[in-house]
Amino acid sequence: LLSRPLQNLLAVLVMALSIAAAVNVMLLAEGIHGAMVQASKPFPMLMGAKGSPNQLVLNTVFLKDQPVGNFSYTMVQELQSNPDVAQAVPLGYGDNYKGYRIVGTEKEFLELRGVEKNAAPWLKLEQGRAFSKDYEAVIGAEVAAKTGLKLGDSFASVHGVVHNVGAKAHDHQKFTVVGILQRAHGPYDGSILVPLTGIWNMHSHGTEQHKEVTAVVIVPKGYAQSMVLANSYSKDKDVQIIFPSKTVIELFSIMGDLQKLFQSFSMIIMALALLIVGSSLYWFITSSRRDQAVMRALGAGRSQIMQLYFKLGLTLVVAGSFLGVGLGHLIFTGLGAVLKEHTGLYLTGGLLTQEIYLLGAVLFCGTFCSLVPAYLLLRRDVADSL
Repeated sequence: LLSRPLQNLLAVLVMALSIAAAVNVMLLAEGIHGAMVQASKPFPMLMGAKGSPNQLVLNTVFLKDQPVGNFSYTMVQELQSNPDVAQAVPLGYGDNYKGYRIVGTEKEFLELRGVEKNAAPWLKLEQGRAFSKDYEAVIGAEVAAKTGLKLGDSFASVHGVVHNVGAKAHDHQKFTVVGILQRAHGPYDGSILVPLTGIWNMHSHGTEQHKEVTAVVIVPKGYAQSMVLANSYSKDKDVQIIFPSKTVIELFSIMGDLQKLFQSFSMIIMALALLIVGSSLYWFITSSRRDQAVMRALGAGRSQIMQLYFKLGLTLVVAGSFLGVGLGHLIFTGLGAVLKEHTGLYLTGGLLTQEIYLLGAVLFCGTFCSLVPAYLLLRRDVADSL
């Protein structure tokens, strides 16, 4: 190993990088899928304006993209009086503060539990209380950490769902922070919750005919009731009702094709890495014929020499494999931090079953690459090398 450090190091590094790439693809696919499913759990059903279901989910669940459109608040009242509905909580988007989306809603939003029985409320207060007046705000943990806002502070909202330096703030009326949420480990850590009535008044929509919302979170009383609700609005011209979990699965299936492409690419790199390890061993054994001859002359048998080269090859493969797994998890941690910063998704890592299968396959192939060159070359007569 020490006689050819550069050659051996190169073989280990190529092996490690190829395995890291494959492991990282697996971890990202699993992590993103888990984070997206987790983020959609508090939203059993959504009502939104007619348009793209994907856009509705991205805007409402993940606080990304532009709102699909608005519709009358009378639709919310209709849902709240529907016997199939346990909860119907309106949401209104359109403003931001330093890029953090302001969500107009009602205080029942803080009581949402999804459809799981005996589940704790999705959002919990770390400090302060829930809003009770038009211009009070409850901010997410990420907003508090990044903006420095604390209880009692006031801020002016800006029109638009993304930060725009030149945009004009609503200075005529500011919101006051009365509560700070615990980390929910999802996109709403970067949200600012305010009363929907405050949003209406600020934009001069206080009159009954101008009360509009962007979406409604619907908690049905049961599975059968959810189907009845979905069917009853399926032909509505103004609104749509969707199941966010279903849309997330569809979104992830689109990503699945990209995942397969990256996995194929990783497997090709890994095959090349194993080829490099095998060829390195072959040339190493070829160039050390004199050493083999001397060892044979000193009494070493073929099997002993073969074991020596087998251990050499397996050492390179094992070192590359475990270094690759460690490197893959390290890269995943870094990418997870970047994704959390830009998407609000919290990716969780851990050793996957697929990784164990991958390591097993690599070690099997590595064993083959270590044995074959040694076996083929040791069949030759080494007398000429003395």
